[in-house]
Amino acid sequence: MSAAASWYHCSVKPVSRSAGRSVVAAAAYRLGERLQDERYAATHDYTRRRGVESTFTIVPIDAPEWSKNAERLWNAAEQAETRINSTLAREVELALPAFLSPEERRSITEKYAGALVERYNVAVSVAIHEPGRGGDQRNYHAHILFTTREMTPDGLGKKTRILDDRKTGPQEVTKLRELAANLINEALADANSDIRVDHRSFKERGIEQEATTHLGPAASEMERRGEQTERGDMNRAAEQTNAMIAERNTLGAGIVQEQERITSPPNTADDSRERGADIAAHYKRSIKHPHSRKRWQDAALSLARNAFNLARTFAQKISRSWRGREQAKEYKRSKDERGIDL
Repeated sequence: MSAAASWYHCSVKPVSRSAGRSVVAAAAYRLGERLQDERYAATHDYTRRRGVESTFTIVPIDAPEWSKNAERLWNAAEQAETRINSTLAREVELALPAFLSPEERRSITEKYAGALVERYNVAVSVAIHEPGRGGDQRNYHAHILFTTREMTPDGLGKKTRILDDRKTGPQEVTKLRELAANLINEALADANSDIRVDHRSFKERGIEQEATTHLGPAASEMERRGEQTERGDMNRAAEQTNAMIAERNTLGAGIVQEQERITSPPNTADDSRERGADIAAHYKRSIKHPHSRKRWQDAALSLARNAFNLARTFAQKISRSWRGREQAKEYKRSKDERGIDL
């Protein structure tokens, strides 16, 4: 039986100019490179950044040679958009299995990037990051940045609107999340791991649990410095809620099991004596610590209700048991009288 991974996440989000972002700066940070930003006449240098495990860019087979260069590609993407609220690129943040090799993690992202190129005819830059110092050491993840315009033999062409549409956009995101999960599960199966990931939400899977939020680079760095962030607070609240849900479910299962035990007829004389001894022990403990008349009244009322429910359940079970026996006797009697196999 496979186990569900708790570390998995896959999100799709835009890189937007209206949020004050430059796609050249975003690419430089993720790739850990030094890129010249032509639109803003700035240099974004992240060559000293640690933790970049692997980077690469994939483009359509008929794309111009210059599109394979990250600096030229993302400057072209920046300059192709003229509006102040333009979506400059889209990014997939994808968690990767920590126990796979760097080559296996790269293979997953290469297949995923290739699928994006084939599906949307876009250019894709990928950066695989290692866990940050002092953070969750399982946090291997990929930043997959892809253009919002098709990459043609002549350069960037028309917009890919399918992800912008209110009807088709959510469906496409679901397909991208499912694709990522399938590729990761294939790699996990090849590694003989029984762990699997699921792109569906907890609600869709019928799991009563609060989802946590991916922190992202800025919030992660602040949390490592001991500074609490809004996303960190949300995750801590979700973890506390999930712990309470788990405790409640454990208690609920225990109560059901105990109810089944005490309402079932004793199997042996020893079982009967043991149950009687348990009841007597509970009674003795209770009378040693009388706190108030009201408490005893409430306890007596609760005891009466429990006794009534216990007696009714016990009577129902005995009744069902006797009906079953009578039906079996009647069946045997009918069989004997007719002298045939029924």
